[in-house]
Amino acid sequence: MIDGLPIQLRGNRHRRNWRKEWLLRQREKQLWRKNRKKRRGTVSFRPQSRLHLNTHTKHHVNSDKELKLTIELPERLDFDSNYEETASHFAALREAVHKGIRIKNLDFSRIRYISPSAALVLASEVDQWNQRIGGRLKANLPSWDEDIKRLLCQMGYFELLKLERPEAAWPVKSNTFLQFKRGQSFKHGQENKEDGGQLAKQLRMEIESIVGQTIKKCFLFEGLSEAITNVGQHAYPGVIDYTQKRWWLSASYDADERKLSVTFYDQGEGIPKTLPRFTLLEFIKDFSVSWPDSQKISAAMDVGRTSSRLAERGKGLQNLIEFAKAHRHGSISIYSLRGLYNQVFTNDGNTQTHDKTHRDFENSIGGTLVEWSVNL
Repeated sequence: MIDGLPIQLRGNRHRRNWRKEWLLRQREKQLWRKNRKKRRGTVSFRPQSRLHLNTHTKHHVNSDKELKLTIELPERLDFDSNYEETASHFAALREAVHKGIRIKNLDFSRIRYISPSAALVLASEVDQWNQRIGGRLKANLPSWDEDIKRLLCQMGYFELLKLERPEAAWPVKSNTFLQFKRGQSFKHGQENKEDGGQLAKQLRMEIESIVGQTIKKCFLFEGLSEAITNVGQHAYPGVIDYTQKRWWLSASYDADERKLSVTFYDQGEGIPKTLPRFTLLEFIKDFSVSWPDSQKISAAMDVGRTSSRLAERGKGLQNLIEFAKAHRHGSISIYSLRGLYNQVFTNDGNTQTHDKTHRDFENSIGGTLVEWSVNL
């Protein structure tokens, strides 16, 4: 006897309750299938493939009956003026890659402006999707803005998306975009025919071909080479698979403003996480909200501030600052995780002004983005 009931009767009651629950679950599944056609071709995400969407993405990310995603990109992809929406859409794409969810369509039809830095980060996300999941994406090219198609053609997007490159006589524009480059870190001593130094040199030659002059300042390419080296040494701690230690690089030039912009991006741990704690005070701040990501990036700008603690390292960012300072107008922006650190230099020949700002955001950029620009 258990609870006043024979053991056999108690077991029968449990079986009957279990069967009722099972029948209810089956009924819910039947109703879900029956109403699926009423959802206009889209269905809610099942728990195993649910993405963490926010107010910026919940109405622009859908799934079809085969659970393939359609991601509608926003009208303005730009970290300067539309950071939260831009970063949120990239985060949804990045999460789909990590969860192995197939993407049916990246919808570019709403885009009216995309900055070079946002274009590079988007290229990295699509590149990661191609490398890890793959498939053929659909593209409704007639709905795309002509300037967007021209930019994406120059940067090599159609080859990346495995789409036929549109044949069009693009109007002559003042701005030119260089095709993005992808690199990856290798084990020490392993042969790499396209290492960071060679790609930096190749980029310099391409920049000089569109700028029409020799870039005499060596700070840019020394800093860029060290940034590439740091990806393998610090950005991906604990990652054994060297094919995942990737970085992306591109540049653009506006002939009217004589403005050169170079952008570098990696999807590593980020400067705030790899920055060493030099003092007990910083160790305490690291576990509080009083030391946000932007201030950690600012700390990394100190000469020699490197997680390797080697004297010859940690000067890559300083070289990039020197390159910006050497021109009449230059700036460097560093986005890492949820922080932004920016420096702007203006030189009129007699005096030089220097402005320094930093910001923190709700959404992470998913790595580290370094963008520097100068007026030649």
